Amino acid sequence: MVDFNRMLGLARQSAFPEMLPAKKITLDEKYSNLVVNVNLSLANLFTKIQAKAPKAELLESYCHGMRDFFEMANFKEWAYIMLMSDEDLNQIGQKWKSDSFATVYLIIQQQINKCYFNRQPQALVHAWHMYLKLGLIDLDFDEQEIEAQYLKMYDQN
Repeated sequence: MVDFNRMLGLARQSAFPEMLPAKKITLDEKYSNLVVNVNLSLANLFTKIQAKAPKAELLESYCHGMRDFFEMANFKEWAYIMLMSDEDLNQIGQKWKSDSFATVYLIIQQQINKCYFNRQPQALVHAWHMYLKLGLIDLDFDEQEIEAQYLKMYDQN
């Protein structure tokens, strides 16, 4: 089982990520930057998918995106919605491969933006579940390699 609690905790304890320049740094501005980071990580991952990057490079990029999802959820105190049980992961594991990476990218991005603009945490849950499916089914990563690569980002292996 993936230890999502530990992974969320590592993201919560890390330094706040780089931000885009702004006249005034407010809580809203910090949150906006976290949403931008998720979108940028998503774009980076799909650029690598398009370029047919090696699996190790895709996994590293995927885990960076996962970290950005966790940072966004932690900031809004929504970490609890990111937790997945073994049953939840098994349900994701029984899904079929997507027909179109482009469609997956656009739907995840749309849900992240919907969460931000409409202040709907449920949209983040939908994006998160799609992101997990992307990694586990479409990119064919297993849970252990995702967790090991994620922990490696924090020197926890």
